[in-house]
Amino acid sequence: MLRGVSRALDALIVACALLAVAILIALVASVAFEVVMRYFFNQPTRWVVEFSEYALLWVAFLAGPWVLREEGHVKVELLVERLPPRRRRMVHVLTSLAGMATCALFFWVSTSFLVELYQSGEVLFRSVQVKKWAVMCVMAPGLLLLTLQFMRRTVQWSGGAT
Repeated sequence: MLRGVSRALDALIVACALLAVAILIALVASVAFEVVMRYFFNQPTRWVVEFSEYALLWVAFLAGPWVLREEGHVKVELLVERLPPRRRRMVHVLTSLAGMATCALFFWVSTSFLVELYQSGEVLFRSVQVKKWAVMCVMAPGLLLLTLQFMRRTVQWSGGAT
C-alpha cells in the first residue's frame, strides 16, 4: 500500500513540475511579447509584469517538491560530506524533520490565510484585477507536497522503505 501511495505522490509531484514548466514557457513567451511590443511597436503591455510576478510564485510552489525529490536544491555539503556515514544519515534525517515541520506549519498558516482571503474577496488592484486568493492558492498544496516529500525523505534517510 505504501508503494502505491509513493507512486501516487510521485505522479502528483511530476504533474506539478510539468505545470511549472508550462508556466515558465508562458512566462518566457509573454516577456518576449512585451519586448517586441515595447521596442518595435512602442505599445507596451500592462499585464506582463504582473503575470511574471504571479507566475514566479506558482513556479516556486509547483516545482519545489520535484526539486526536493530530485535532491536538486542548494545544499552545503562541505561539512556533511566529511562526516562518517552514520552521522551523515543523522544530519539528513534531522534536516528532513526540520523541513517537514516547517513546511507543515507554513501549510497550516497558508491554508488559514487562503480561507480568510477567499471569504474577504480581497482583490489585487493592478492593471488586471485578480482575486488575491486565486494568485496565492498554489501555496497550500505546494507546501503540503513539500511536507510529504520531506516525510518520505526522512523515512528514506532513516533506512526505511519508500
